[in-house]
Amino acid sequence: MSDIKDLVQTTLDTTLYPNVLSYWLRKSGGPADEYIVYSQNGDNSKGHADDIIFFKAGDITVRYYYRAEKIDSYTGRQAIITRIDSIQTALEEAGFSIPGGSFDVGDVDGIGYFVTVFECEYWRDI
Repeated sequence: MSDIKDLVQTTLDTTLYPNVLSYWLRKSGGPADEYIVYSQNGDNSKGHADDIIFFKAGDITVRYYYRAEKIDSYTGRQAIITRIDSIQTALEEAGFSIPGGSFDVGDVDGIGYFVTVFECEYWRDI
């Protein structure tokens, strides 16, 4: 089994590259209209019997950043909705569950980018 972070990176790159770049923990490089930053929040044992772990759940947060002015037009809003749908579909097809779906947090960092968050789980047998 490959690392969960590798699976996230490969999934997002396969779906979005070169239009949207994805980064682990923080963005690097020059300015971009859209980008993704993801992090792993945990990788917990979930099933036990006789001190043996049966499966684990990795928790991943994917944050999709896009310039705030993209929502100023109908075309921009539709492009954002389409991108959000493609991110969610790609993650789910790769085996991630997104129990709460995605949610918007606005310009949470005060940097001129709005953010849509996906809180994902990746369950796997050990």
